[in-house]
Amino acid sequence: MTNEQSATLLRLNKQAQVAALNAVGFSDITENSRASEFGQRIKWAAGLLDLNLACNRISDNSKWYFTREEWDSLTVTNKQLFIKRGLRIRAHGHSFVISAQECYNADMTTTFYWGGQGKAIDGLNQKGLGAMYGCFTGEEDTDLIIATLKDQNNSGVIGAPAAEAARAYRAYTLESDGIEDESNWFLPSSGQMLLMYRYRDKINEMMRTFWSSDSMLMTDKYYWSSTIWDTNSAWAFELNTGRITNQNKNSALLHVRAVASE
Repeated sequence: MTNEQSATLLRLNKQAQVAALNAVGFSDITENSRASEFGQRIKWAAGLLDLNLACNRISDNSKWYFTREEWDSLTVTNKQLFIKRGLRIRAHGHSFVISAQECYNADMTTTFYWGGQGKAIDGLNQKGLGAMYGCFTGEEDTDLIIATLKDQNNSGVIGAPAAEAARAYRAYTLESDGIEDESNWFLPSSGQMLLMYRYRDKINEMMRTFWSSDSMLMTDKYYWSSTIWDTNSAWAFELNTGRITNQNKNSALLHVRAVASE
């Protein structure tokens, strides 16, 4: 949504605002919604609404979200009541949590094959350069990729290494915490990768604040997406420069940054 469209939406009557917000994906907005919700959702549809620290409370594993200021206001004792899962981004009508680290293999290497070269995956549609900008089905795509390719030997590549690494990711917890991260992590779609690129500076600033420079996205690395170009290649992104390319699924070793629904 452009700034002009956002300004137009603000001038509509309430019924028209509801219809417009429903049309761009905010199905929970009704005429009975609080007035403050309309302004928030209009801002969300038009650009970056916010970045929050995504946490789980240790006592009940419930999900909590904090601004930097809210987190800084907590005492050390209260901070220890939570595990940090990642950063939640809400922008352009979409919301997801970015993992605090990229994915690792058992041998501590950080690159993976996509897998399944030449194999059609039912339900996973090929996306050209235009269509891939609007693809936000990473969670569903990861399910399809793993269900189709898991344990299959495809020219020496077993299963779907990139998608399986994303699904296996877990936020760091201590044994004494008594909980495990139960988030449904997945390989981000092309649209989700593009949002990470667009707001990478703000994301990296928050990553540095809550973790370290090792958590930053701004690196000269290519990351796999769950979005395919064809049966032989999938879309990959370099989040420092925004370079986009399609890479061979069974020959390119690329990095994986898992994301999760809220």
